[in-house]
Amino acid sequence: MAKNVLVLKHFESPKEAGTYFRLVCLTGGSKGESYILSSNRIVIGRGDKVDIKLNDTKASREHAEVTKVGANWVVTDLGSQNGIMVNDKKTTQAQLSEGDKLIVGQTVFKFAKVEVSSKPKSSSREKEESDAPTAGKKSMLPIFIMVGIIMYFFLFDDSSTSKPAKEKTKPSGVYQDASNDYLSQLKKRQANEDKAVKEKLNIIYQRGLREFREGNYYRAIAEFNLALIISPGDPYAEFHLRKTKEKLDKSIEEYTIQAQRDEGALKFQSSIVSYCSIIRLLYTVPEDPRYKNAEKMIKDLEEKIGLDPDATNCLKKPRTDQPVDG
Repeated sequence: MAKNVLVLKHFESPKEAGTYFRLVCLTGGSKGESYILSSNRIVIGRGDKVDIKLNDTKASREHAEVTKVGANWVVTDLGSQNGIMVNDKKTTQAQLSEGDKLIVGQTVFKFAKVEVSSKPKSSSREKEESDAPTAGKKSMLPIFIMVGIIMYFFLFDDSSTSKPAKEKTKPSGVYQDASNDYLSQLKKRQANEDKAVKEKLNIIYQRGLREFREGNYYRAIAEFNLALIISPGDPYAEFHLRKTKEKLDKSIEEYTIQAQRDEGALKFQSSIVSYCSIIRLLYTVPEDPRYKNAEKMIKDLEEKIGLDPDATNCLKKPRTDQPVDG
């Protein structure tokens, strides 16, 4: 951050004279901070490698970038989940003007221009001249008169004033073309990045749905969590993650009820089969209390029907050519 932005308080200005552009934070924990844009590309987001870091859960890790294009500054959305807004209008890219309001996630910035003028410095020579006798001051009078004459001819000579006026009216078509080409390349690069992210997410979605259909709910949960890491707040991933967790909880509840019913009917082997189904659903999280309870109940049932301790191997695929009840 130190290299690309200078962080000041809202009413502070850089010490050196010049023209600066800044983003003033108007909301959140960084309210009142002013970010002087010191580089041609500034990245905004909640990640650790950005230039302006936000404590904002609605912001992506690399949410947006502010890029200098010639004499202008352009803000571009970097494929974030919640997008950006300029002056209350959602956009993917916009040129910033003095006073524009930029919204990233839930954080509001104001784009502003700062002019810092040079400050006059007093010198020891000026002090000596102020303390000098009146006669010494009079000796400088001819020099002042000569300087005044030179400045008169410089300021009012037609040839000296006409040339700068003409230079200001030079066409900037070539410069404008260069800026447009840069913006075109920027949009193309962003479109390629968005396409690559969407393709990757689609592959993860398909894996998660396949695991869900096969009853491997914890594997499906892992896939949908991965999708949310790549695209925080993704509604499709959040929906299927919630549905998978609900399906997992419902399945465990049904197996538990069936196991208890079979045990009450003295169908101990069938009860073990139901508890084994719970073990297989939760085998990746043996610390889960439901896994531990199923494990304990299997040991109790083994003791009741005279089986050796740990005789039941739930993670081994059961045979279908034998009856399940003894």
